[in-house]
Amino acid sequence: MKIALIEPAASEANVYSKLHMPLLGPLYLGAILKNKGHEVEIYHEEIYTPDYSKLEVDLVGISILTSTAKRGYEIAGKFPKEKVVIGGVHASLMPDEALRFARQVVVGEAEHVIEKVVNGSITAPIVYGSPVENLDSLPYPDFSLIKGYKTGGSPLPISTSRGCPFDCTFCSVTKVFGRKYRFRSAKNVLGELTTRKANMIFFCDDNFVAHAKRTRELLKLMADSKIGKWAAQVRCDAARDSGILELMRKAGCKVVCVGFESVNLDTLKAYQKKQTIDDIIYAIRSFHKHKISIHGMFVLGGDHDTKETVWETVKFAIKQKIDTIQMMILTPLPGTKVYEEFNAQKRIFSYDWELYDGQHVVFTPQLLSARQLQSTVAEAYTRFYSLYRSFSLLLKWSFRNAVLRFMGHRIVKEWMRINNNMSWLKQDMPKEDVN
Repeated sequence: MKIALIEPAASEANVYSKLHMPLLGPLYLGAILKNKGHEVEIYHEEIYTPDYSKLEVDLVGISILTSTAKRGYEIAGKFPKEKVVIGGVHASLMPDEALRFARQVVVGEAEHVIEKVVNGSITAPIVYGSPVENLDSLPYPDFSLIKGYKTGGSPLPISTSRGCPFDCTFCSVTKVFGRKYRFRSAKNVLGELTTRKANMIFFCDDNFVAHAKRTRELLKLMADSKIGKWAAQVRCDAARDSGILELMRKAGCKVVCVGFESVNLDTLKAYQKKQTIDDIIYAIRSFHKHKISIHGMFVLGGDHDTKETVWETVKFAIKQKIDTIQMMILTPLPGTKVYEEFNAQKRIFSYDWELYDGQHVVFTPQLLSARQLQSTVAEAYTRFYSLYRSFSLLLKWSFRNAVLRFMGHRIVKEWMRINNNMSWLKQDMPKEDVN
C-alpha cells in the first residue's frame, strides 16, 4: 500500500520551523509501516510541500498540533477519495472535531494500532491507541522517509522517554502520554545515536534527566562513544546534581532548554511549577559553571502577570546572562487546566487554532489587556534580541550565541511585520482603543 504521512506547516515562522525539526510520531509510524512492507513517504511541509493534486496514494496520515490543525484539515480536504487518518496531539485532545475531516482519528500513541488501521482490521471512526510500555521494542525513527530532508544542517531530534509526572496547568503532555515516565534503555538509545550523522542532536524528552540512574548510564556511554554535540530539555532541579552536570558536559552537552516559565513567584505557584526564583538562579549558575549554554523558556500572561512582569523577565534574563530565551504567551491548549478554566470563564475570544502557537494572545488576561500583553512581549523580545546585543556577543567571540541572537532578531522582525495590525485582537479591545 502507498502511504503518505504529512506534517503540516505552521502558519508563521518560529524557532522550530527555522530549525526544520520534524515531529517524531510520523517517523516512528513510518518505520513500522515500512517494515510491514508498505511504501511510505513523509512530507514535512516546512521542508517540502508536494503538489497534493498529483499525489497518488492509498492512505494519507496527517499528524497535527493545535497550531497546525487548521492546515491539517485543509490538506485532508484535498483527498476526498483516499482514506484519510488524522492523529497527533490536537487530534488526541479534540477527536470529534478531527473526525469531521477524516475517515478515522487515532487518539494517543498509535504504534500498537497503526497497522490494523492501515489494513482495515480496525474500522472504528475513533481509534484509541495504548501507551508503549517497552520503548525499546520500537524501531528507530526512519529519517530517510522524509522527502527533501538532509541531515547535518539542523538539530536531529531523538526521544528517549515518554510521559511526565508533573502537572503544569498550561501543558498538554500528560493528557497524551500520561503521568508515568517510560524510558528507553541506555543501550538502546546509544544504538540509535551511533547510526545518526548530525552536527547536533536534540533530545526532545520533556525532562531528559528524569531518571538519574538511567541518565548517568547513558551519559557515560555517550562520553565513551564520543557522540558529539547535543542539547536537551530539562527542569531546574537537574542542576542540583553536580555529578549529572559534569557527566553532561563530558558527554558533549552544549545547550539545555529549561522551562523557567516565570520570574513571578505567584505565577509559578499558579502554574503548579514546583520551583522558586532561587531555584532558577541556582540552575542558571550551575549550568554555566559547567559551560552549558541555556535556552530559557518563559510563559507570560498568567493571572498574576502585568506589563511589569514581562519587562522583569527580560531584565532577569539579561542580568543572569541567559544565552537565549523564548517568551511564549500563555495559550489555553485544549485538554489543559488553563483551557478548562478560561473556557468556563468565557475568557477565550478566539478559537482559530492557527493562533495557538504560543505567539498570539487568544484570551483576556486578568491584569492587562490582550493588546498590552501582545505588544509588550513583542517589545521585550526586540530588546533581548537587539542587533546591539548580537554584535556585542560577536565582538566577544561568542559566535554561537551571536548567530542565535541574529536568528532570534530575524524571527521577531518577521513576526512583527506579519502581525503589525494585530487584527485578531480587535474583538478584545476596549472601544476607545479600536482604530
